[in-house]
This record gives sequence, C-alpha cells and structure tokens, in this order.
Amino acid sequence: MSLVIADDQDRERNWLKELMCANHRELLPIFEARNGLEAVELVGTHKPKLAFLDLEMPFLSGIKATAKILELSPQTGIVIVSNHANEIWVRQLWKLMPSDGAFAYVLKESSDNQILDATRSVIAGDCWVHPKIQRVLLKASSNTTLTSGEFEVLAYICLGLTDKAIAHRLYITEKAVQARLKAVYTKMGIPLRGSSEENEFNLRSRAINLALRQKLINVAQLDEWEATLRIDL
Repeated sequence: MSLVIADDQDRERNWLKELMCANHRELLPIFEARNGLEAVELVGTHKPKLAFLDLEMPFLSGIKATAKILELSPQTGIVIVSNHANEIWVRQLWKLMPSDGAFAYVLKESSDNQILDATRSVIAGDCWVHPKIQRVLLKASSNTTLTSGEFEVLAYICLGLTDKAIAHRLYITEKAVQARLKAVYTKMGIPLRGSSEENEFNLRSRAINLALRQKLINVAQLDEWEATLRIDL
C-alpha cells in the first residue's frame, strides 16, 4: 500500500505525514504533493490506498483533483482536509463519489484522533464527516433541502443570469426555470407574490442573501462555476 498527501503548506503535510507514520505504517511509503496537479500525477503513478487532499490548492482544488483521481484510480480512498465547514463541499464530494466509494471530509482543526478515525473509516470502505459539518448537514436537511435542479438555478441566479440564460444552459424552458425558482423561494421561506409581505423583498436578491448566510452556497464555489461558464461579471 501507499499514501499521497497533497497540501501547499509544508506544516500541514508534515502533520499528516508524522501522524500516519506513527499510526498507519502499513500505508507507507508516503508521497507528497504541493498542488492538485502533482497529487493527480502521483496517484496515477502509484495507485495509493489513500489520498489526503487539501481543499484549496494551486492549479487544481481538492474537489477537482478528486474527480480526476476517481478516473485514474477508483480504488483510492479520498480524505479531503479543509478549513471550511460548509455543506456545499460535502455535497460536491457526494456527487462525485460512486455509491460504493469511500471518502472522508475532515477539518484542519480536527484532533489527531479524528484524523485517525477518518482514516480507518475510509480504509474500511466507509465514509466519515467531521461532526461540525454533520450538524450543518442535519440543519440543512431539516430546513432547506433543495433538489439538484433547484440548486442549479440558485447557483445561476447568484451568478446574475437571467431566466432566459438559465433556460438556455439547462436545456429547459423559462417556465421550468421559474417553477424551480418558486420551489427554492418556498423552501427558503421567502414570501411569494400575493402574500401580504410580497413588496418587502426582491425574491432573487433575498434568495442569494439567504443562500450565502445559510452556507447553502459559497463564494469559492461561485468562482468555480464562473470559471467553468466563462462568465465575465
């Protein structure tokens, strides 16, 4: 077996390396990467048992590196290490991972024991999510559970696209876009047309405000969407 640790910060790589050497020598040797591209190259060459990936790295983010790693070495377990306790990143991982895939999402504030628990879970073929993010997920699932289609239109209005532009990109009608937006507004508790509070809010602006405050979406992800869509704002 082997292990890849990818992080652009030497301190973070050394922390994980020392922890793994002390507790999981069966995973040696350890290969280190300073950015997402190097991580993908190392995984392609060595087909490691695990890959620890920093979420924010030069050239390729941890999420984008995960997508490429799954193509090159689907048996490699993924452990995302992040400073962000946002639901959206775990949602992205779940989208990428096959139904039988093993991954963990840990925070850089995690204790050594939490890192080790996550490592053992992924080796066993299970998933592990930091308790702080679990609380965010539980809160989101009880309050604002958006479908994939609803989440797409929410992201697009955050980027400033019109209904017509969204319809064109999603290959649906403008009426379908409006229906999805109405569902988003309802789930987020935004007063719709015809209510006594209808004049208090611009629906789009209110949805964007709540989405950012409730961490349903974040600026880093919007940057990725914008880059993908090649939109100049």
